[in-house]
Amino acid sequence: MSVRWAGTGVLRPGVLELHGPMGSLPRHAHHSVQVAVADAGSFVIEDGAGREQRTRAAIVPPDVAHAFRARDATGLVAHVDPESALGRELTELVERPDSVAAWCSAGNTLTSSKRLWNGIGLQTSLEAEPTERHPAIDAAIASLAARVALGPIRLRDVAADVHISESRLAHLFTRDLGLPFRAYVRWARLQRAVAAVAEGASLTEAAHAAGFVDSSHLTRVCRRAFGAPPSDFGQIRWQVVT
Repeated sequence: MSVRWAGTGVLRPGVLELHGPMGSLPRHAHHSVQVAVADAGSFVIEDGAGREQRTRAAIVPPDVAHAFRARDATGLVAHVDPESALGRELTELVERPDSVAAWCSAGNTLTSSKRLWNGIGLQTSLEAEPTERHPAIDAAIASLAARVALGPIRLRDVAADVHISESRLAHLFTRDLGLPFRAYVRWARLQRAVAAVAEGASLTEAAHAAGFVDSSHLTRVCRRAFGAPPSDFGQIRWQVVT
């Protein structure tokens, strides 16, 4: 049975982090790379073949069936976009994507890496903006923020807003933000929806504020990204980082 997650959450482009009591989920799959690290207690993770392993750290690659059971454990659960620089690096740590033993081994490698792990969470500085970020990116982010609630967001429209070619803007998103344009838009919508829920909006209101057709559309995107509906995160105290 699914257990609602609690604690604190941080949502930034490409990364969702939950800190606190660990919940449980039946077998499911999602498009994000999942990182789980217990700072107290441990959890059981199960792969698609039904093999189980108790561990304190694991990395599950994207689109792979798994189940997660935690009782009296606290720590970090993070979802990372697989198209991001950080997501690709985490996925490369998993030698066999269908093996629970490989997931746990990758988790141990992660927590031993000062480059990827800061002791309490992921080194999201891998996604940090370069020293000289192109000014078109800041303008594009502002354009996206204004367009999020209005429906579909097209690269050509944002490129026109910032007076740059589509191909150049697509390249800059990947280079300067570590996320392709379409992935960044998806996370921007999820950020807007989560921020709305944190401010007391209903799921329907949050969906419309973030440019989703309705709450069902928001739920489908959330399930695909994180393996759980937005209602499972209702007890989280959110910090949204743009």
